[in-house]
Amino acid sequence: MKSYNKRKVINAFSNSVEYYSANARLQQETAQRMARALEPWQYSIPPGTILEVGAGTGFFTEYLVKILSNQNHKMMITDASDEMTLYCRDKIGESNKVCFDTLDIEEHDWKEDSFSMITGNFVIQWINDPSSTLAKMIRALKPGGFMLMSFPGSESFPQWRKNCMDLGLPFTANPLPDVEQLVVNLSMGPVKVDFYEDQTTEEYPDLFTFFRHLKNSGSSTSFTGKKLSPKQMKLLNKYLLYSMT
Repeated sequence: MKSYNKRKVINAFSNSVEYYSANARLQQETAQRMARALEPWQYSIPPGTILEVGAGTGFFTEYLVKILSNQNHKMMITDASDEMTLYCRDKIGESNKVCFDTLDIEEHDWKEDSFSMITGNFVIQWINDPSSTLAKMIRALKPGGFMLMSFPGSESFPQWRKNCMDLGLPFTANPLPDVEQLVVNLSMGPVKVDFYEDQTTEEYPDLFTFFRHLKNSGSSTSFTGKKLSPKQMKLLNKYLLYSMT
C-alpha cells in the first residue's frame, strides 16, 4: 500500500459507529453467511478461548455468542477502535463468558496455542500485510483450532474498475487481498487452508451516493494516492448511469 495509515483507518471507523451499525448492509449479510459456515463446525472447536477481531458494531458477534453460548468457551471480542469496542460491548453485554477489549491485530503478540478459534468479519483488508498477519494468527491457534474470516477480494468492484478503465480514469479503490495468493502463502506453513468465495452485490442510484456511503461508514480511507477531480467524477457518474440503462 502506498500510504498506509493505520491511525487514519481507526479514526474513520471510530467516527462512523452509529451510521455503520445502521447501514453497513454488506457486512451484515456477510456475518449471516459466516454464521451459517460456523454452525457445522461448532462442536469441533477445541476447548479454549474464542477470539473475534475487528468486531465493529457486533454483526457477527451476535451470531457467535448465540451459536456458542451453550458451550464451554470464553469469548474475547475485540476491535482496534475503542469506540467500536464500547458500542459492541453495550450492544452485546459482558458476562462471565464474554469479554471485550481493544486489540490491534498487527501489533498484538500472537503467542502459540492461545486460542481455540479466531474469527473476523471484513477486517483483514484494512491491514498492511494480510498474509503475514494471518500467518501469525494461525500459529496462535490450538491444535485442531479453527479460523473463520471474511473479506472482499481483489476482484471486488468489477463495474467500478471497468468503467474507470473504459474512460481512462484512475481506479481509486484500495488494493484488496488476493484470495488465492493468501491461500498459497498460508498453505506453506504447518496448517491446512481452504476457502470459498461468494458474490455479493450492492446497488446505488449513482456514484455520489456510493462514495457518500463509503465515507459515512468509515470505509473511504484511501491508500492509493489516486484521486478523481470533480469533473472526472461527473464524467464517471454519467457513464455509470448510461451503462445501467
